[in-house]
Amino acid sequence: MSGRKILSLVICVLIAAVFFVLPTPHGLEDNAWHFLGLFIAVILAVIFAIMPLGAICLIAITIVAITGITTPQSTLRQTQIKTLTALVGKVDIDKMELKKQILDAKILALKNALSDLKIEINSQNEGENLLKELSALHLKNTTKTANSKLLDGSEISVLNSIALNKFSQKEIDKKVKAAEWKLKAKTGINDALSGFSNALIWLIVISIIVAKGIIKTGLGERLAYYFISIFGKKTLGIAYSITLSETILAPVTPSNTARAGAIINPIVQAISKSFKSTPEDGTQNKIGTYLSLVNFQANPISSAMFITATAPNPLVVDLVAKATNLDISISWIQWALGMFVPGILAMMIMPLVIYFLSPPQIKSTPNARAFAKEKLAELGAMKRDEKIMFGVFLFLLILWAGTFGFLFGITLNATTIAFLGLSVVLVTGVLSFDEILAQKAAWNTLVWFSALVMMATMLGKLEVTIFLASNLQQLALNLGLGEISIMLFLSVAFLYSHYFFASTTAHISAMFFVFYSAGLALGAPPLLYAFIMITAGNVMMGITHYATGTAPVIFGTNYVSLKKWWGIGFVMSVVNMVVMILVGLVWWKVLGFY
Repeated sequence: MSGRKILSLVICVLIAAVFFVLPTPHGLEDNAWHFLGLFIAVILAVIFAIMPLGAICLIAITIVAITGITTPQSTLRQTQIKTLTALVGKVDIDKMELKKQILDAKILALKNALSDLKIEINSQNEGENLLKELSALHLKNTTKTANSKLLDGSEISVLNSIALNKFSQKEIDKKVKAAEWKLKAKTGINDALSGFSNALIWLIVISIIVAKGIIKTGLGERLAYYFISIFGKKTLGIAYSITLSETILAPVTPSNTARAGAIINPIVQAISKSFKSTPEDGTQNKIGTYLSLVNFQANPISSAMFITATAPNPLVVDLVAKATNLDISISWIQWALGMFVPGILAMMIMPLVIYFLSPPQIKSTPNARAFAKEKLAELGAMKRDEKIMFGVFLFLLILWAGTFGFLFGITLNATTIAFLGLSVVLVTGVLSFDEILAQKAAWNTLVWFSALVMMATMLGKLEVTIFLASNLQQLALNLGLGEISIMLFLSVAFLYSHYFFASTTAHISAMFFVFYSAGLALGAPPLLYAFIMITAGNVMMGITHYATGTAPVIFGTNYVSLKKWWGIGFVMSVVNMVVMILVGLVWWKVLGFY
């Protein structure tokens, strides 16, 4: 490990440690605050690229499993109460007397807490009714967490004092600690591995494997050259061939890096070199710079159009569902319908904007069509495996679009459909099982995606996201924002905070739920706001040369300078957001999203 990475690791460990030293903010349990520190450290480790993403996430899974840090403190207190109650059962005490002592202790604790809050108590109630009244009054002035902690603590104190009549404090502590660690061990491993059962993660993993068939058979390459052979008479026509290829490949190529980097980028470079446009000769501006920029900027737009177009999209679906208590669960077809019109219009405008910002010196390219036809001739007629892959491609699109449900009333889960497509590819021999096992990108995605989904989910379980969202909500209120301006403010802030992230997945894992929850708390229409955030979450992939996996691949060809990359990236982020949101507001109204 290099000196820079060691320093980055030390920084991450220190940041996590700080959360164990600093006092827990009001409204959070201790372990929730500590877990937030762990989460931030993991995200920073991903950003600093201390180790491969999968390795970092495996370590995070291990830490969660060993420490049981995700075990809610309320559950631990109930375990303490259960253990102490069992010990008290061995003490000679009347059950009614025990119940009365616990009740009195809770009432006294609430009275003291309300007194500290300068609240006078004028109640004629007694017993359980008084407890309910005081508890309700306490909840109006504090959090549910603080109320639960106060009441449980009172009961634990009473039970512990009674148990001391028969056992030493050391014996009591040993019993309680053993019960706590047994619970943490069970909760820790269950929570740590919970992400692996997420169907959306498997949808992406299977889609990545199926996409290997598109690359292996040459189907993706054929599609790109085919469009260039039709539209490639002008440089602008080649650009639109790239955008069309991106759009068609997007639904079944969840690795946006594979789509733009492995399939289309080599074609762009081949075309550029055929026109003697290379960075080595200083002739990149002839055509190569323009086509490289179009290739890159088409990628975030196509990624926004389908759930299966980039790996973080299913995570967004999962987070939206959790934030709305499962009231909103965006389906594959709903996403595709919602984003298709805004995406298509943005895709149509983008090459023209870049044409203005970075005009190619070569405007007419009659040789490009001939070049593409030569490449198609080299590929020859569609072979058996390629035809099968094309059939699977169409088959998946038809089923994901819900055609079976419409025609036959049969509903299939999107992940089930992906498994079905993979099975066809296996049975027909287009891909062998050894080739599937060799898909490191897919299995790596399964590991890191499961870990990040798990950690994002645990932030919700421990109510950290509610805490962060309430603070963000207060900021928006202090700024005096209205319903529409709140959505725009939060989505734009979310988008441009991506300058600090080198991973779209890390950014969405860390911040999407917080920003989305804050908007909901301030009255944003849930489905409308979800699609605005979806737009921002994909547009942000085009702003820097490290914003997504595709960026370093294309930037590394040296066709685009850093200054031009960042400048055009910023302009396109503004153009894409304006076009997609304005068009979206009309289109989403037509679809009844708000």
